[in-house]
Amino acid sequence: MIRIAGRGAVYGEVWYDEEPQRDCGVDIVLYRQREAPVAGAKVVPFLSMVTDLSAANEEIAGRFGKDCRYKIRRAETRDGLRMEHIADPRAKLDEFCAFYDAFAAEKSIWLSDRRWLAAACDACQLVLASVSRDGEALAWHAYLVCAKAAWLQYTASAFRNRDSDHRALVGRANRWLHWKEMLRFKDSGIERYDWGGLFEDETDPGNAGINRFKRDFGGREVRTYDCTLPVTIRGRVWLALRDARCGWRPAAIPAS
Repeated sequence: MIRIAGRGAVYGEVWYDEEPQRDCGVDIVLYRQREAPVAGAKVVPFLSMVTDLSAANEEIAGRFGKDCRYKIRRAETRDGLRMEHIADPRAKLDEFCAFYDAFAAEKSIWLSDRRWLAAACDACQLVLASVSRDGEALAWHAYLVCAKAAWLQYTASAFRNRDSDHRALVGRANRWLHWKEMLRFKDSGIERYDWGGLFEDETDPGNAGINRFKRDFGGREVRTYDCTLPVTIRGRVWLALRDARCGWRPAAIPAS
């Protein structure tokens, strides 16, 4: 369980089919990516895409789009890339956050949630990955790992103020890193590579582009649910106060 101390209550996150232990010391349980809604909880429906890593490597890659396969193959053979898979990322959190926050500021999206990242690291459920060339970081990914699933929480790329050749390199490197991470996770026994959500509204070109990128890897779309359930009196009171003050809106933002 990932524990996060809020201003008025302690939250505990459990993912997929995880269940909280009794007397786990939290006021509110956040059930992430459940196959069915949790009774009595506030429920947010969520659309995502999943790559099945239990299949053979050739079958997984065979579902990729032709252009996606070409870019990964070129990155592998011609681009001189270096991957770093960081299973114990505490020492790298500042480096990752600096990279991601610069990317987020350029894209006008939310900055990284350092408190959540630290809590996931404390729970031994955070994995970071990066791809670089000649010592320059080109892309970073951050994953939540749970049992046999890996969830893409953050992804960021170094496109800023560079020419078209460099942007093309970064695009190939990012695809290559996804593929290499799939293989790394598969070797460790993980069977579900979850792409961190899809935008249901594709009228925005940026949203449509992110969805198009993810779908090019040939996964299947799935409907899951995020559920918030108070388990103590403090949790029930805090959620009621929060919702009255802010208004509760079911919303979910995919990894971009």
